[in-house]
Amino acid sequence: MKEFLEIVFSKYKDPKIAMWMKNVLVLIMLLNFCAGLLYPMEQKKTVLPMFLPMFLSMILLLSVNCALSRGKDYTWLDTVTFLLLIAPNLHLFHGGDIGYFSMFYIILYSVGAVFILGIRTSALFNAVCAFFIFVQVRGSGLAELRGLYHENLLLRFPYLYLCIVGIAYIIMFSIQRYWVEKEKSRLVLEHRIHEEKKKLADMSLHVITSMYSALSAKIPEIARHCEQTAAYSRRIAEGMGLDETACTNAYYAGLLHEVGAVGLPDEIIQKSSLTEEQYEIYQTYVSRGYRIIRELQIADEVAEAVRYHRGNYDGSGYLEGRSGKNIPVLARILSVADYADRHARWGETAEEISQKLEERKETRFDPECAEQMRAILNPADQQQE
Repeated sequence: MKEFLEIVFSKYKDPKIAMWMKNVLVLIMLLNFCAGLLYPMEQKKTVLPMFLPMFLSMILLLSVNCALSRGKDYTWLDTVTFLLLIAPNLHLFHGGDIGYFSMFYIILYSVGAVFILGIRTSALFNAVCAFFIFVQVRGSGLAELRGLYHENLLLRFPYLYLCIVGIAYIIMFSIQRYWVEKEKSRLVLEHRIHEEKKKLADMSLHVITSMYSALSAKIPEIARHCEQTAAYSRRIAEGMGLDETACTNAYYAGLLHEVGAVGLPDEIIQKSSLTEEQYEIYQTYVSRGYRIIRELQIADEVAEAVRYHRGNYDGSGYLEGRSGKNIPVLARILSVADYADRHARWGETAEEISQKLEERKETRFDPECAEQMRAILNPADQQQE
């Protein structure tokens, strides 16, 4: 029962079937309109004054709907369209303006509503139609309708209507069940992909940790530098009010920002002063680290942070072309954190580093990130302010 109700009340999501049904309705109305023009002259005088405006308005309404909703999901537009169409179709049945075809149109309207609006929305419209038919056939309108339709057909029409519309609902139920099951399968697949990505990310971090072990053998200080840079990056992100995911990615970016140094020649890594040619080779560690992280499918934000963290706020730096807020926020955070810890390991005091951050705001560093780093370096000054 629960599954049945879930299918019945699910949102209808098949615009192709809906568009196909709208085109069928327009085509049938056009054919009937053309046939009406061939009526004998005596019938034209009585039928056409009501027939022509009614059919032209219904054709125009459906045509506008088709034009506006082509390739899009305009449920509200379909609902309004069928709300406007219900009156002329009930009037056709009541007046019998086009003979037995007047009965056909109220069935066509109801079937169209099922395939265009779905079970949930069409139920209200079709309940109104069914109620109107039963009242007309079994109530006060019977005598008037006997003059328009054959009595045997008239008395059996409510049951014929229910059978045809009921078949339409059975078909639509199968269609909506397919969409519900497809949506469930999509959600299950997305969950599995998410879990696999999470496992892959954990494995990748393990692999990179192993890389750091090898790199630390060459430069013992690098592991401590990355750990401190990661801690600074997270604290800056938290101070800027970023969400937990961004703060975690900031930490990972700090932890991994030197991974591109794996594979650089020892004479470049271990020297404090480099020739111009060696410095050009050293600069490749940024793009190398970016590629390693992307290939291992760590979060894209982490890879982008590593890629752009040596770029300056004014657009200069290792990778030119981005400046200001166009540089990813995690890269701007990492740039400040990396600079602060690197200079601290060169023997500079917190006050000296803080002063340099102040001087390089707007040129090398994002002002907000620089201020957060200065607050971390000088917590006492921040409290006094």
